[in-house]
Amino acid sequence: MRSWFHEQLLARAIASAVWTIVLQVPLVLGLKLLFSGYQGLWNSFSLFLHYGSLFSLFMIPLCICGFTFTHLRCYRTEPLVYSTRWAILKQLSSPSFLLLLAWYCNICGILMNAYFGMTVPFLGSLSTQCSDRKAWCLNEQHLFGIFFGCCLGVCEAWDYFFSDRRLVKVPHVQLTIKVAVRSSIALLIKKSLGVALKRYCVYIFLYLLFGGYVRTYILAVTRLALDEPLDTIVTLINISLALRCILIGSACVFTIRLCDLFFQLYEIKPISFPIVRVADETSSLLHEAISSDTALLRLWACRDWNILAEQSAERRSVIFSVSQPGNHPHNWNNVLSAILPQCLHFIALLKGETNASKAESKTITAPQSPPSYDSFTSPVRMRSMALASPSSKEMDSTSLPKSSLQDKIQSIMQEAVENLKRKPIISFFWGELPDAKRRQTFAKAEPIILLIEGLSHFVAASFVEDKYGVVQKDLPEILCMLLDLQAAVEQRGPSSGAITKRTEAFTSSPTDVQLKHRLKRAIKSSIYRIVVRFQLHILNVPLPPTQKRMLEQYLEFLVG
Repeated sequence: MRSWFHEQLLARAIASAVWTIVLQVPLVLGLKLLFSGYQGLWNSFSLFLHYGSLFSLFMIPLCICGFTFTHLRCYRTEPLVYSTRWAILKQLSSPSFLLLLAWYCNICGILMNAYFGMTVPFLGSLSTQCSDRKAWCLNEQHLFGIFFGCCLGVCEAWDYFFSDRRLVKVPHVQLTIKVAVRSSIALLIKKSLGVALKRYCVYIFLYLLFGGYVRTYILAVTRLALDEPLDTIVTLINISLALRCILIGSACVFTIRLCDLFFQLYEIKPISFPIVRVADETSSLLHEAISSDTALLRLWACRDWNILAEQSAERRSVIFSVSQPGNHPHNWNNVLSAILPQCLHFIALLKGETNASKAESKTITAPQSPPSYDSFTSPVRMRSMALASPSSKEMDSTSLPKSSLQDKIQSIMQEAVENLKRKPIISFFWGELPDAKRRQTFAKAEPIILLIEGLSHFVAASFVEDKYGVVQKDLPEILCMLLDLQAAVEQRGPSSGAITKRTEAFTSSPTDVQLKHRLKRAIKSSIYRIVVRFQLHILNVPLPPTQKRMLEQYLEFLVG
């Protein structure tokens, strides 16, 4: 199953890289026409046939493959929520983050050089003919542009690592890849131009401060002369150079983010999982994928379940079917046994009962264990115990002070740790951030939303399509789960010390907050979907009194 998943993941990543490379042709032609003007159709395409252009044409696909490799290594299926400020600092010093910065810095510098070589040839080389003598001088404008590309790469790596750009998430509206890219391309161009312009303004001051050291080192290594240095604010504010760097820098940002967009669209592309095992079938079954430990595979399966329950009557009929002979609903039992544990586990996370449930299981299972032979004491055994040597009792008595001493040491250490945590600096870095645990819980809500929406569509369809009643027998359990989930979400409010009012600086809510609101809407719409379909018949389902009253409120449309 894992080999099949890796094949699917790699095939989709290759498809995203190929389409990003294909769209480089109109991008490069547009930049060439913008800088050189229209010189005929043949002259426009002949730029790909020069020696330098061929090398640049070869380097652009390599850079895009490098970005795609980064996506394969760094993608996430859940929003990243840090619990402490120290966790953020650890990420800043982690080897993976530092390697990502160096990787993007190098790739963006190479990509900037490739765009320079194909669209602005005089900026495509490090050396140029001196203006006042027959010698080779340093082309500092080329150096300035290449380091601007490196600066863009570092900023894009930072933004990619700490934002939701590497998050593979299900879109709200199901669109084809062609329509999704076409609707996003204009906004992507606008954002790329804005990002390149802002970063260029900052880069001018950085180059004014540190560019002299780089220039001196390059001159010492290459032994080139210096013709027109960019060492003052007047020479750096060059409209022609600024226009070329901003446009080509925006092309680099556009390529990076277009690669991100294609990767996300292809990785979340719907896939149809088989319900019943067929001969020579290598893919995993639907219920196996739903309960898989691989997060992306589980997300694929949850989305397929949602689409199946809402749109595919043919595949629903396979789950409604029963085995012959025996009349057992194996397909439905397999799917339900994969869905319910995940929903119940999420309810336990919302209620904060994960540790409590483990403790209860230990305390409950202990008395239920059958008594051993030693627990029955006969008179003969009583006499043998009375005549036994008191060495074991002495050992027990000597072990008591040791255990009490260990408890005292542990309590003293715990008090010292708690006192240390109350220190201002320690609490600032290692203290838990407001709403961290609650936000981390709702960050896992994407698969649950897909599962409960698909479950409600499937139950609603069973009112007509379920000829054997395979779903009706589990309807009380499904309704109890949905109502318990709604109660857990409603009761999971912010803690007493949490900051409930967020700052207005956020232009949009964090992804985990959006998932929380989506989960609330999905629960209510799922219950309403079942209630509206079954009408008054839903009251005949055996439920506890509290949940019965909640269901009656839905039947009277009192829940908003």
